[in-house]
Amino acid sequence: MSRVSIETVTMPELARFWSVLSATAGRYIQRQAAYAIELVRWPLFPTLYFLVLYLTYSVSGRSVIAGYPLAGFLVIGVAGMVFWTSNLWASGYAIEFERREGTLQSLFLSPASRSAVVLGYGVGSMLVMVLPTVAVLVAIALMLQISLSVASVPAVALSIGGLLLASISSGYVLAGFFVLTRRANVIANFLQAPVYLLSGAVLPVQELPGILQVFARIFPLSHGMDAVRASLLGGAAIADVQSSLVGIGLSSAFLIALGAALLRMVERNARNGAELDFE
Repeated sequence: MSRVSIETVTMPELARFWSVLSATAGRYIQRQAAYAIELVRWPLFPTLYFLVLYLTYSVSGRSVIAGYPLAGFLVIGVAGMVFWTSNLWASGYAIEFERREGTLQSLFLSPASRSAVVLGYGVGSMLVMVLPTVAVLVAIALMLQISLSVASVPAVALSIGGLLLASISSGYVLAGFFVLTRRANVIANFLQAPVYLLSGAVLPVQELPGILQVFARIFPLSHGMDAVRASLLGGAAIADVQSSLVGIGLSSAFLIALGAALLRMVERNARNGAELDFE
């Protein structure tokens, strides 16, 4: 009896959640595809960023970083950076988009899942921004003849999935925070560079000053970078990346719980008639 009850309650809810998520992702893709510059800008920026970093490290005489070949270290770092940036400006900006369009209070008065809306923006950004960028980075990896050292395909899959989870949870926690502060654009621009540094995208976390290493390990992105590099470039097995995967899981769970609490605060303010539609 209890099993039947669970299915009848949760399956319709999951179906509604997926319906809202997929509809939001589709709308986001349509919006971005309407501006050709967006389709060019996203692959172009990380490509130029990679070239600047590659030339900088090469001129300094470093060909190996944290035990990995320079090009491989940076390609994975820039890919992770793109995951983070796309979620910052998509899932993180999801509720802010609704606020700017004047539909925020309608959203919170509707039965639609707010989490599904936020995640829908994130999924949409992954499809329209991340996939083309990753394709460009793969082309760069082939041109530079970056050699992979893969000993465990499941370890690679779990590591990449962990990096995606880390990116999505980092964007999710910002969705409510941006609206509550009413300074989304300023904070989003401020966060980009520090997170590039603390995530290990451009510099190994172990080379940061001690106090910054502590902050870096709070972010799930740094654990995701470690796991992907170890499994793709270092031949790591699941046991070797287990601690990184646990770090991703714990920090992502905390960010998702905090993000849900912030969204509830925004919803409560919207239902109580608070003025959220201004900077």
